[in-house]
Amino acid sequence: MTRDTISAFAIGGGVVSDGERVFLPDGAIVIDKGKILRILPSIEAKRTTERFIDVEGRLILPGFVNFHHHLYSYFAVGLKPCGRTDTFSQILENFWWKLDRVLVEESVFFSALLGLAESIKNGTTTVFDHHASMGYVAGSLETVARAFSETGIRGSLCFETSDRFGTAEAYRHIEENSTFCRNYMEDGMIRGLFGLHASLTLSEGTLREVARNRPDGVPVHVHCAEAPDDVDVCRSLGYSGAVERLSAHGLLEPSSILAHAVHLSARDLEILHSVNPLVVTNPESNANNGIGKMDRDAVSRYLLGTDGMAGDMVQSLRSYILLGKGGGEPAERTGDMFFKHRREALSRFFPACSGFEAGAAADIAVPDYVPLTPVRPENIVAHLVFGAKQGRAFMTVVDGRVLWKDGRFPHFDENAARREGTRVAAALHERYSHFLHR
Repeated sequence: MTRDTISAFAIGGGVVSDGERVFLPDGAIVIDKGKILRILPSIEAKRTTERFIDVEGRLILPGFVNFHHHLYSYFAVGLKPCGRTDTFSQILENFWWKLDRVLVEESVFFSALLGLAESIKNGTTTVFDHHASMGYVAGSLETVARAFSETGIRGSLCFETSDRFGTAEAYRHIEENSTFCRNYMEDGMIRGLFGLHASLTLSEGTLREVARNRPDGVPVHVHCAEAPDDVDVCRSLGYSGAVERLSAHGLLEPSSILAHAVHLSARDLEILHSVNPLVVTNPESNANNGIGKMDRDAVSRYLLGTDGMAGDMVQSLRSYILLGKGGGEPAERTGDMFFKHRREALSRFFPACSGFEAGAAADIAVPDYVPLTPVRPENIVAHLVFGAKQGRAFMTVVDGRVLWKDGRFPHFDENAARREGTRVAAALHERYSHFLHR
């Protein structure tokens, strides 16, 4: 997919809001060469712009961001674990670690391609993917990056470094991360992070090797304190918790991405409040795995991810509320997580993504939802969660390019991808079955 954009067009006729500072009840965004040119009332945009796309009363919002995803899991539907799944470690050992051993190049590519297509359909414009394919390591991140390029979405990629299959394998993971990160230092659409699995499967020696090989300016993306198993390993090594362990190895900084952060020690919380890394809560996944809930009062600033459960961030936002305090969930805190903190975090990795302002990258989501009740700056989240209920988009725009509109991809053959994906998924399921019974 080429990087061409459509010049000088406007998206308007709806409520323009960034959930923070911008709110126009009948507004428009003028886009030129991939950037936001200006934000103005629809009546002015119609008069001054040659091409005007009327969203007919829908919400015009900043593109949604999934801060923690596992695209490789897209073809996992219907697979049966090979043993008990009563504990988190059993879920990993008897299912996910079996699956990631039988992923090959074509399954990595098509699971990413179709997983990203699902995300785009739901208004997501950036995905932070945490990849694992232990039978296909070298070059795997380039394969995932190819899926990002073909769909046109923005993203950050990393490989899950782990000692679970031995130190030699972990060093291959380190090399894959290092190589990819160095190749994408200056790319405005794709960035590399340094992926780590979790303290549960990382030795002290491997963490020291990561610290030595991590390119300057590249933060880690890691599962952190997701389950008690993670904490037990840290304590056996003399740390109070997973955050303290990362900090001790020099792997914690403001742009580090810590997924889950459910089981934190008092010392972990002190370090979090001092360093302020990017904590990502994944409420649907936490509920599915039965590992508990992040303390939203203790971890005061965080982002939203899906941990591979879905590509729909509005659905995940709804789950965040319903799995939290429901109607008692603080509205301002929820809005900050979904809009303000999202913008601030995203701009660290993609500086052009600075929000709804002139000169910023035009990453826009228009949910396929026309509000019947009044929309105000303070009730945007309520309209998404209780009005739209899901993120199915009328239009998704990334870098000024319309990737999804009116139920179709203008530049991507979804039907062909699904046909090939069906074949690839069947082959994957067959390999998985043979792997379990060999």
